[in-house]
Amino acid sequence: GGSSYHWIRPAPPARRPKAADEENVGLVYGLLTSASNLGGSLSPLLSNQLFGRFEPSLSDSANFIEDAPSFRALVFSSFVLGYVFSLLSLCALPLLPAQKADAQARKRAWSSSTAVGWLSAGCFGAAFCYGLTLSVLTLFPRTACLELVGGSGCVHD
Repeated sequence: GGSSYHWIRPAPPARRPKAADEENVGLVYGLLTSASNLGGSLSPLLSNQLFGRFEPSLSDSANFIEDAPSFRALVFSSFVLGYVFSLLSLCALPLLPAQKADAQARKRAWSSSTAVGWLSAGCFGAAFCYGLTLSVLTLFPRTACLELVGGSGCVHD
């Protein structure tokens, strides 16, 4: 068994952020974990929005059963697009420090910026609000059909 208070223990050394000092490792670890979780919850929402625009619909099982060559090409292009976005994320790798010493050196040498902090917090907050709004819209049948959330469009009485 484990302690029911496992969430108050500090992060294990292997998972500690390299740029964090001992006094703020918890804060930095929490922010990085939250950003990672936010990305994981936003990606299906954004995929639904993007792939909801494809015709014929990737959400309609009848298209998979029919298995037309044009639909196969559409499915293939959706996979290619997904892989392109995944590979594009690799462009951010040069921005990361190579080792802990590099991270600490950057922290000492680079100046801090309140504007960058607020911009980062604003982006994080906007992404959170966007994801929360779309997630709530998908919960209700009356709004789950909206094109905004990847539906085919609503036709109401």
